[in-house]
Amino acid sequence: MPVLRGKHFADDVRVGEVQRFNRQRLVVLALVALASCAAGVALCFVTAQLHGPFSSGGWFNRFWFAFFVVACFLAGVFVTCRDWLVEEPERLYLVVVLCVTTLFAWSMSVRTMGWDVGTHYRNILYFADWEGPVDYTESDRSVVNVEPLGEDGGLLHAIDTREEALDANDGATADTTENNKPLVWYLTGIEYVPYALVMKICDAVGVSFSHTLTLMRMTGALFYSVVTYLGMRKLRERKMLYAVVALLPTSVFLAAELGYSYWLFSLCLYGFATLAGMMQGSVEVRPTTILAMLGALFVGMLPRVVYFPLMFLCLLIPLERFSSPKLGWAYRVGLVGAAVLAFSVWLVPKLLVNFGTGDVRGGEVNPSGQIAYILSHPVEYAQTFLRFVLPPLRMENGGADVEGVNLVQGFLSIEASPGLLVNYGYLPRAGMGFAAVAWVALVWTTLTDRDGSQRMGWLPGVLSLVLCAGVFVMIVTALYFEFTPVGLDTIHGVQRRYLLPLLFPLLAFVGPASLGLRGRVRAGLYDGAVLSVMACLLLTSWWTVSVGLIV
Repeated sequence: MPVLRGKHFADDVRVGEVQRFNRQRLVVLALVALASCAAGVALCFVTAQLHGPFSSGGWFNRFWFAFFVVACFLAGVFVTCRDWLVEEPERLYLVVVLCVTTLFAWSMSVRTMGWDVGTHYRNILYFADWEGPVDYTESDRSVVNVEPLGEDGGLLHAIDTREEALDANDGATADTTENNKPLVWYLTGIEYVPYALVMKICDAVGVSFSHTLTLMRMTGALFYSVVTYLGMRKLRERKMLYAVVALLPTSVFLAAELGYSYWLFSLCLYGFATLAGMMQGSVEVRPTTILAMLGALFVGMLPRVVYFPLMFLCLLIPLERFSSPKLGWAYRVGLVGAAVLAFSVWLVPKLLVNFGTGDVRGGEVNPSGQIAYILSHPVEYAQTFLRFVLPPLRMENGGADVEGVNLVQGFLSIEASPGLLVNYGYLPRAGMGFAAVAWVALVWTTLTDRDGSQRMGWLPGVLSLVLCAGVFVMIVTALYFEFTPVGLDTIHGVQRRYLLPLLFPLLAFVGPASLGLRGRVRAGLYDGAVLSVMACLLLTSWWTVSVGLIV
């Protein structure tokens, strides 16, 4: 009995020490936050004195202030919480991704920057009013129709004017539309549910329209941050490769803007991180873990089930990792069933309407006619596809980020890489220098983010390459069906952001283990360097294309 008492006493002492440490850490973070706010005010005042009064007429710019606060807070956290880099680098990742995505979502304010925001907002309204007709206010219409934001008096003044106009017109009903969406549409549009809930709550408590729009964006940013953090915890190695993919400027921007990307990216990253964790031995193969992995991938891919072949990567888990052969075979059958179900959700509605009419924004399109053309002219389509992808170095018929319906060749060219890595929608284009930093971070972590103990062999890398290449061909071909006029010798509508969900499953299983630097450098130095570079890349690029222009 005395031994048990002593053991319990020791456990109580350890628990007490942990609690005191956590309280002290919260106090430190609170002090860092206060110091960051003070520094933000000072920096805003100084820069305003050097720059001159803002278009709002004063020295205070709330967007500059928020940017300075986030930058100072992150710098303070890197210094005061550097022990996290040794123990749990995902904690520092969470701070970075949460601060930056929130900054992006808030500083977008009432501006429309991302792709198809009007369409996504209209879909959110359908979810919010799913019980009956959809009532549009004048403010709703201005977002759905994506009215441009004038900058005659300066961008800060224009934002203030837009916010006032949206808040004033929120009570004025513009029109009403019948809600006749089929049930399957609500299933594949599940990513709109969090937005619609926030919209309903804000409407119930009387939050203004401009603030509701910001809170909706912040909801996606918060979801993305938490889910990707939980996914990073599943990994023993490849954590920094995971962090680089999740912190790419395009990834963060899309997570903070209205759309489906926050849902697709975060849940796919979580699912594939769980898979990699099982193969690394950091995650135990249990029924609950398997269900969570497959559930995340299935639900995450519902908005864009063209990615469903990637689920077959989950077949890489060896049978001996399961508690029994029966469980292993049940897992394989369930995996194939989930993939077939996901594909059916996409294919069956199209078969019922003869593949539909396609996306009229691409011109006079005819998906059924396009399929017939490909089947009767396979060589011509293969040539069209190769011209679209090549040449590997430079683009033709457009600048480095030209997308959409433009006649583009060299889709995967190096010159076009900013469109994948550092793409801020309709904001000014980020320079090639930012894309170069992102490329270096991706290549560096792909080759070196290992501890040298995990040798998976060649099969995972080959399978991931084959599946990702197949998904890419499916994406391009789907846009040729639904967005390109029949028989055209180029392909419309393919955007490089569609490749983002492929990056982690493609890169996580390649790279020689012998080049791994984990364990060869001082603990925390590797992780700290990668996270700080990505934080600086995000902040400097966002200042260049967005916040720095709000004057």
